[in-house]
Amino acid sequence: PKPVRQPERGEMAALAAREVILHVYDLHQGNSWLSPIGFGVFHTGLEIGGMEYSFSQEGIFKCAPRQAPPPAKFRESIVLGEHHGSHNEVSQIIREMRDEFAPGTYDLVRKNCNSFTNALSLRITGVPIPTWVNRAASVGSFFLGAMGGAGAPSSQPKNGEAGAAEGGGPDPRKQKRQLTEKQKDMLARIKKGGNGSSS
Repeated sequence: PKPVRQPERGEMAALAAREVILHVYDLHQGNSWLSPIGFGVFHTGLEIGGMEYSFSQEGIFKCAPRQAPPPAKFRESIVLGEHHGSHNEVSQIIREMRDEFAPGTYDLVRKNCNSFTNALSLRITGVPIPTWVNRAASVGSFFLGAMGGAGAPSSQPKNGEAGAAEGGGPDPRKQKRQLTEKQKDMLARIKKGGNGSSS
C-alpha cells in the first residue's frame, strides 16, 4: 500500500486552531453612563492569528491587537471561537470582503466597523458578535445624533486639517451637539425601561 504522507511541522502550524477574539473599544465618554442601560458607542476589531482587522472610512485595515487608532479606547476582549484554517484562508476572506467594505462606503448607522467584524466573524467562526456592541446603530441616527462627537477611528494619520470638511470649515460629524428636549425625553425613557443587560 502507498504510504500515507504525514503533514510537515510548518503545515501543522498553519492549520493550528487560533482563537478569534473581538476587541471592543469605547468611542465616547458617554459610554460610562450608557453601558449600565445596555447602550454605548463602540468600535470593534477582530483578532485572528495575532492580527486585528477592522473597517473605517479608508476601508478594511489591520493593526496590532488592542491597538486601534484614536479616538478608540480599549475596553474589553471577547473570545468568539476558533479558526482552524490557514493564514492564507483568512487573507482570501479579507480580499473577498474588500468590495463590500470598500473605502468611502463607511456609514455610522448602516455599515460601520461592527457590521464588518460581525460579517467577518460569521465567515470565520459562524458566530455573530454580541448584539449590544452595535445596539446604538440599531436604534438609528436619532440616538447617534444625540451622541454628537462619536466617530470611527481612522487608519490614516491625521494632519493639520484633519478636523476640516472637504469644503473647508469644521466637519459637522465632529461637532458636539446639545441634547434637544425630545432627545432628553427619549433617553430618559430608555433609562427607565432598560434593565442594563447585554445580549
